[in-house]
Amino acid sequence: MKILLTNYSEITSPGGVHKTIREIAKSLSKKGHKVTVLQANPLDLPDEEIYEGFKIIRVKSRFGNYFYGLSPKMYFYIKNHFKELNPDIVHIHGYHTLFSVGVLYKIKKLDKKIPLVFSPHFGAFSHDTLAGKYLWGVYNIFLGKRIFNLVDRIIVASKFERNSVKDVDSISDEKIAIIPHGVDILDTKKIKKNRNETIHLIYGGHLLELKGIQYIIEAVRELYYNFKIQNVGLTIIGEGPYKQNLTNLARKLNVEHLIEWKSFLPPPEFQKELKKADIFLLLSLSENYGITVAEALCLGTPTIVTRRTALKELLDELGCFGIDYPPDPKALSELIIKIHESDIKVGPFSDKIRIWDKVAEDYEKVYAELLKQKVGKCK
Repeated sequence: MKILLTNYSEITSPGGVHKTIREIAKSLSKKGHKVTVLQANPLDLPDEEIYEGFKIIRVKSRFGNYFYGLSPKMYFYIKNHFKELNPDIVHIHGYHTLFSVGVLYKIKKLDKKIPLVFSPHFGAFSHDTLAGKYLWGVYNIFLGKRIFNLVDRIIVASKFERNSVKDVDSISDEKIAIIPHGVDILDTKKIKKNRNETIHLIYGGHLLELKGIQYIIEAVRELYYNFKIQNVGLTIIGEGPYKQNLTNLARKLNVEHLIEWKSFLPPPEFQKELKKADIFLLLSLSENYGITVAEALCLGTPTIVTRRTALKELLDELGCFGIDYPPDPKALSELIIKIHESDIKVGPFSDKIRIWDKVAEDYEKVYAELLKQKVGKCK
């Protein structure tokens, strides 16, 4: 198959959406498919490159950063090069940008019969800007319903995301495929530590207020000063606009000496950090899946998540523990101590946690089914 994937932002950058597109493209390429990712070029990278076996085409737009991804240059590119790309199937990623809306309408205008797949990566509560918070309902009414009706299949990562999509429009379950995201490796063996050793906590991802990192810092203070646990440390890996707020909070709570800050790490290094940690925490307001939770579990590291959105769907996995949102520092500290002092078994896992090659097989089945339906209609 010739598969065309589209995305507004740079897929080689950190982030769950980027990783999903990157890993699916890589896995499908290994299976012999010709995969091209067509995307914007916010980082001024090469216009074209072969990356991990698939092709990336980047189209620069002056307006994309100012008008929620609206990219006239991308639409002209598609118009002029669509016959050259000649895809069998198109998979558009991203609901929270006008880039995807424009791409969808342009491709539909050029070829009404080509199968269109859409992965919204839908965050019903994930709005960091004022415009995003106040225009969300308007966007859903005037564009959301049209998008979901124009595509042939919708792929989501969780039941929560499926329900969020259905809240926008009354879409049948048959049109929506739930395919959970994947992990790189599965190795739950851990070196058993002495309970008197340091409690090594870890967070990895974008530093945003909705990720709940502030609650982890508050729990570190609770552990150190109120529970009198001197052997506690927190590693925070990532970058983002909320970092200054977090460093200020750590200073205010007098726990900055207990926290190690690291920028985003390459996957092998990040996996090493997850492997040696005692507990991974993701205390988000909203997640469509929670890739880093699955990654931590697959490396044998117990996790704590909030009982919200898609995260609560991972609480059935052995080694994953839940806490109410917003987390109470004392209750969170008590849960951390309980996990640290217990012999926690992590895994085996359900089908919600699999390696990327297995996940890509499900994408492949969706594509093949749509192409088969197209052939049937043409006869």
